Parts: sequence; structure tokens; C-alpha cells
Amino acid sequence: MTKENPFPNAEPILYFAYGSNMNRERMEQRCSGAVDLGHAVLPNYRLAERLYADIDTAAGREVHGVLYLLTPVHLAMLDRFEGYPYIYRRSWLEVEWRGFVYKAVTYEMTLSTKMARRKKPFPEEYRQLCSSGADFHNIPNAFKIPARRKKK
Repeated sequence: MTKENPFPNAEPILYFAYGSNMNRERMEQRCSGAVDLGHAVLPNYRLAERLYADIDTAAGREVHGVLYLLTPVHLAMLDRFEGYPYIYRRSWLEVEWRGFVYKAVTYEMTLSTKMARRKKPFPEEYRQLCSSGADFHNIPNAFKIPARRKKK
């Protein structure tokens, strides 16, 4: 049984979301009609906290996120929301989904943005948005703040 292309008038694009776009409501607002394929993994990268989510290469580490099927129109919409090409740049990286490896587009901060936002924590509202997206997709949640131990 083969599935039909959900976008018969456009070539589908795989997109890997690892921050607020994991949130179903956020993604629906930004790219109505995008197809949520579920949990995917970006190997040899780590999640970085620079006011908003970012990624850095890191051998042996991995970033959990959500894989979406987009149209070129969706991608153009995401470009605007992500501040492409000034704040974030696009990267085509290999992601693992359901035991296979696929090339997917994702966004990574530009070097100047990485430097300007270095060591800036996530705003609480952003952290909650990302956290709810991770929980909804039942993936490891890197956005929860660990409970602090009480001093004795």
C-alpha cells in the first residue's frame, strides 16, 4: 500500500524542528497543513540555549525533535518566522526517523547570532512552549528545568 503525496502540487520537504516548532499549535499557526511525522533524532549535535533553541555539532550526542512534511510555501513562511538568513540559517542535515536516515532542513543560528545570544537563558514562556511540544510528541524533554535540591 502506498500513501499519496499530501501536497500533489508541490514537492514535499522534510523539516526537523527541535524548539518551539515542536509545539503542535505553534506549528499549525505558522504552517497550516504541514504534516507531523513525529519523533526524529539529529545525531552528533547538541541543543544549545541562546535565548532561543539552537544546535551545535557534538560527536556522540543527539537532539530530539519532530519531523514535518512541508511544501515550499511552508518553508518560505518558516524562513520569515526564523529570521532567515540573518538570525538563523538553513542547514540540510541527516536525521533518523523510524530506523532510516533522511536529509531534512533545519535552522541553526548564524555565527553572529550565536555570539550575541551566548549564555542567554530561554524566556519562561518559550521554555514552556518547547516543553509542551516535547511532551505532546513523547520525546525526551530537554526544556524542563530540573527540580532544585533543598539545602540541608
